[in-house]
Amino acid sequence: MTTTQTIQTLLSHRTVRRFTDQPVPDAHIQLAIEAGQRASTSSAVQAYSMIRLTDRAKRQTLAELCGNQKQVEKAGAFFVICADTRRHRLITERADAPYNAALEAFMVAVIDASLFAQNVVVAFESLGYGICYIGALRNQLPAVDELLSIPHGVYPLFGLCVGMEQRSEAGASDPIIDTIPRPRLPKQAVSFDNRYPSDAEVLGFIDQYNVQYASYLEARGATPRGWSDAIGTKFTNVSRPDLATYYQSKGACLE
Repeated sequence: MTTTQTIQTLLSHRTVRRFTDQPVPDAHIQLAIEAGQRASTSSAVQAYSMIRLTDRAKRQTLAELCGNQKQVEKAGAFFVICADTRRHRLITERADAPYNAALEAFMVAVIDASLFAQNVVVAFESLGYGICYIGALRNQLPAVDELLSIPHGVYPLFGLCVGMEQRSEAGASDPIIDTIPRPRLPKQAVSFDNRYPSDAEVLGFIDQYNVQYASYLEARGATPRGWSDAIGTKFTNVSRPDLATYYQSKGACLE
């Protein structure tokens, strides 16, 4: 099967949670940012920004706000990815024009920021770094907001750890880290031709995936269980119920 180095980089992705203290050179960071900026952006609005945390005290505080995730503090570099409408607001304000913040504007910003971030991640991984997205940044957004002096119209979405993976003394990957790529749903469960599949077909794909997922967990020494078991628990209770209130306080229109 035909492949490329880019595809191989994408296929080899896995989350890294243990990092050395080796810093990420600024030249590599600037290169990754440039790659991120080449991501598609709706009508060239470029509604994203990335805050790099170099202040060690702030890094430690953020690690605590993210549920005491040590990789936030220890990784060679840490960034906060934001959907950013601040520039657009300043432009309209300077022109004495109203800024109409409809839901579409918020969605475009979130999509733009996500595309930017994924390009950044692929760039870093192609340079040999490991990465870890930090969704727990949204656990206590008002505190993150205050720590980083986030202005109106900027919406922090998630964190991003980047760095060299911590290896064991023998030189192999630490067995605690996900050295085996986490399997994904079957391709036919996420890509369809001409119509969305029936519920019975969707459940069939899920049952097939449950077997593979349980085997993956067992191979890592974890309690084997199907993907359905995890998802059934995850979406039973509301997570981070104050997100809408926070984002609306920063100017997001969710209507």
